Amino acid sequence: MARNKAPADPRGGHVRLYWHLLDSPAWRALTHADVRVYLAMRRKLGRTNNGDINATLAEMRHAGISSSSTLAMALHRLEALGFIEKTRQGGIASGGKLCSLYRFTDESTFEIPKASVKAGPATNEWRRFANVREAKHAVQAFTRKSASKVRLSNRKASTIEADKPIAASTIEQVRVSPVRPSKLGAKAQIVREPA
Repeated sequence: MARNKAPADPRGGHVRLYWHLLDSPAWRALTHADVRVYLAMRRKLGRTNNGDINATLAEMRHAGISSSSTLAMALHRLEALGFIEKTRQGGIASGGKLCSLYRFTDESTFEIPKASVKAGPATNEWRRFANVREAKHAVQAFTRKSASKVRLSNRKASTIEADKPIAASTIEQVRVSPVRPSKLGAKAQIVREPA
């Protein structure tokens, strides 16, 4: 005896977002880029692949995310607010060319041995925030915690700024404008004072 299957939707697939998620304080703390990344990741969710969702820059370009820093910050915020959780660390931190994998916390996870994903229930971590202020504070704390992994730039080794100003003669004293030459336009303005 054949089972009665529901007919396929003629409009195609859809992304289901429940009202309690959309009305949560955590959702209101998201930026537009965060929502775009979330929806692009949610588009990949099937019935059994929660935990095996990647978010590479090449795949996020169709969602309008063209900057690696924008994608990284969106993933950090989504993780800090409890919408997603990392199931596998990828990139340089893992010592290989594998990408990081994520799971949605509002969906249960099935075991995926190939991706080393363990089964588990939905945790709904985004519900822990009582208001938007708490959610934004959690994002700042998460960003500070993970910011120590980022290498700080050496600002003194900039190729934009000149080492020393060049004087036209030994009689003139040169005082450099406090604004960086790159912000002044084509020519840097040097104030010359008589000696």
